[in-house]
Amino acid sequence: MLYDLTKPIHPDMEVWPGDISFERTEKQFGDFVTSAVSMSLHSGTHMDAPSHLYRDGKTIDKLQPFILKTLVEIEADLKNKAVFFRDAITAEKAQNLVNQHVALVGTASDSIDKPDVTEVHAILLRAGIPIVENLLLDKVKPGEYISLIFPLKIVGADGSPVRILLADTIQDLEMG
Repeated sequence: MLYDLTKPIHPDMEVWPGDISFERTEKQFGDFVTSAVSMSLHSGTHMDAPSHLYRDGKTIDKLQPFILKTLVEIEADLKNKAVFFRDAITAEKAQNLVNQHVALVGTASDSIDKPDVTEVHAILLRAGIPIVENLLLDKVKPGEYISLIFPLKIVGADGSPVRILLADTIQDLEMG
């Protein structure tokens, strides 16, 4: 089975309080239509690059697209894998993930941190571990999967919307 974990981007979507709302405008060029968008790079399902909190951290264009073994709501051998949670996590759990050399951390929550703190962001991003927030995990059961995560290659940016797919097996990714 193949799951799309990406939240739709639209004008009525929730954004972080005080952040830039999504807006799309269209222009007609003969028979063609072209669109422009304005939005926070941290809207919808998105990736935080280390530079989101650390100015000398890697920017989003320095991160490669990710194809990773991914654990959803389970923790086993995490080295070089992604791990996804349904909720925010604690600083203690974040440090444990760093110690286990996890490649990427994601959450269905609008933030990997609990409200009014940024400690989890600090621990993970300081270690160079990207964070994906606002995942659609409602149809995904705990288990091991393969994820494909594609941030936009925006030079110098601290984050990016991402398209993220999750597959039960490598065969689910084959085109037929």
